[in-house]
Amino acid sequence: MKKIILSLAAVLAFALTSDAQTRKGTVLLGAGSSLTESGWMDLQITPKVGYFVQDGVAVGAMINFSNNNVDKTDYELSNSESSIGVFARYYVSNNLFSEVGLSSVSKSDELYGDIKSVGTNNGNQVEVTDTRVIEESTSSMDINLGVGYTIVWREHFAIEPFVNLVFSNGEVKSYDVANSKVTSDDVKGTNFDLGVNFSLFF
Repeated sequence: MKKIILSLAAVLAFALTSDAQTRKGTVLLGAGSSLTESGWMDLQITPKVGYFVQDGVAVGAMINFSNNNVDKTDYELSNSESSIGVFARYYVSNNLFSEVGLSSVSKSDELYGDIKSVGTNNGNQVEVTDTRVIEESTSSMDINLGVGYTIVWREHFAIEPFVNLVFSNGEVKSYDVANSKVTSDDVKGTNFDLGVNFSLFF
């Protein structure tokens, strides 16, 4: 009987602690990462900050920027990704929440490859091959619809696993080697995104 009472008390304390994190006026500082496209050893952290405008309802902003450079003897390659957006979160219960977000995402990847063009040699047209850095870029507007669960630890810290349904609409620019020109294509897609947030409430 004593064990049952202690267990119920622990559950009640956990519920009250979880509810306290979502009261009006609470500030949320978090950092999340998608596990769908990267492993634990290659996480891209997206910081976010939010404010509870009323009990169980928070609004905020998120921003992410990453840049990687690869230095070679004759050239340097750069890969970058940036995103900025806003989100709104609603706690369905003490721990379960739904979240909607809107973000602008830009990606740029540099490659080293052959560029073919037509030149002249003694008045004759010849194919000229030039090896150089080629850039491919993607820009999109993403809508995220998701659900998550807040696991509170030590009152102010929480781990929040989540799953999102992501709708993307954007443009891809790449170099068409065969026709020696930059091409632009529209891209649309829908995918599921699994990840985890680490949040502070105060």
